[in-house]
Amino acid sequence: MKRNIRSPRKDLDRLRLNLLQKQILNIFENVPFYREVFNKLKIAPKDFKTMNDLRELPIIMKEDIRNNGKKFLNEKMNLEKCFHSFTSGSTGQPFMSFFDKRCWMRKKYLSKLRARFACGMRPGERVAIFESEPAEKLEILNRHHFLRNLFLKVTYFSLFDDMEAMLKRLIAFKPQNAYGPQSYFFHLARKIKKTNQSLPFLKRIYTSSEYGQSHVTQFIRNILHVEVYDIYGSTEFKEVAWECEHHQGYHINEDDVLCEILNGNTPANPGEIGDIVLTDLRNLAMPLIRYRIQDRGRMLAESCLCGRTFSRMLPVVGRASEYIRLPDGEKISPFHFTTSIEKFKGLLQYQLIQKSETDILIKVILDENTGNETCMNIKKTIKNITRGRMQIHVRKTDKILPEENGKFKVVKNMIQKKHSP
Repeated sequence: MKRNIRSPRKDLDRLRLNLLQKQILNIFENVPFYREVFNKLKIAPKDFKTMNDLRELPIIMKEDIRNNGKKFLNEKMNLEKCFHSFTSGSTGQPFMSFFDKRCWMRKKYLSKLRARFACGMRPGERVAIFESEPAEKLEILNRHHFLRNLFLKVTYFSLFDDMEAMLKRLIAFKPQNAYGPQSYFFHLARKIKKTNQSLPFLKRIYTSSEYGQSHVTQFIRNILHVEVYDIYGSTEFKEVAWECEHHQGYHINEDDVLCEILNGNTPANPGEIGDIVLTDLRNLAMPLIRYRIQDRGRMLAESCLCGRTFSRMLPVVGRASEYIRLPDGEKISPFHFTTSIEKFKGLLQYQLIQKSETDILIKVILDENTGNETCMNIKKTIKNITRGRMQIHVRKTDKILPEENGKFKVVKNMIQKKHSP
């Protein structure tokens, strides 16, 4: 696995094609949904000779999985011996994903370890993992975790614990590494700054589960004196891509997943923003092929300075369900709002919420040297983006609360249930 991230491109492409062809044979022989697709299109596994042949298959979405249920499962596999996990339900449509044991061990542990070790983590180091689970459940994991005594010294912390109590445990544990949502480490950094404390043992923070805001990342770096690496993934595929030490995009785990960026059904040009569509090369239990994950991103064409040959992508804020809808029905990508807001200096954190058909609320946390003029300029900027069709309200606050699952959403559309995106 370690060799793959620096393999010559031709060797990596040969491996990916081989994995794809094996997966195509698996879905044809064992997965009813795809077998029906093959028969309907009058194609067979032998027809898949290049990576481009994958485009013969239709794009699927979460709705297809919900409507077809067990047809996406490997009919020859005992699901009781498989691992499973639920989606976070961020689109309001949660469902369960199944993984065969070999795939689970690779995606849940080995691929993650490869990426973490590439970013400086070393075997035997201590890792604090912050999860959106009750402390009682995490205590069980702390006693029985697979990695605890094998590769790393892992301790779980709950995002819902009192921060004072958590800090005492964290200082006692003295981890070199921490893993969790960016918004949580932002609040931790503010707490450390306010109380004039320090965490000299902490060297690296790995953020995931949220859209990473660059100014928030820089604040965490400056206050905690750590390196921060962001990770892109999903419950259905686990870890998809990760930042290296150069922070110029995210290296895709290309020996686990295929990533397409599409505009409609057409491949986007390098650098062009489009829909992220993923194909699982490893999961035999519930293989998702050409799955539109409802995130947006773009591929980066140039090679990374780190020398790793895995292709790079750049996820952008733009989940389909979080588009802002104007009163006349026009939809605007959240990317337009976030890139405009993040240009303002002195902004520590923000959240944009569409409250109704005509109202947008922007919550902002500003540093002590930034005044109301920034709020007025943000209001003016967002009003221009919406072409004056909506009422814009900017509210200064000391804290922006995460969702019930402990994760933070930069853009929220409170009327999304009234309209399909």
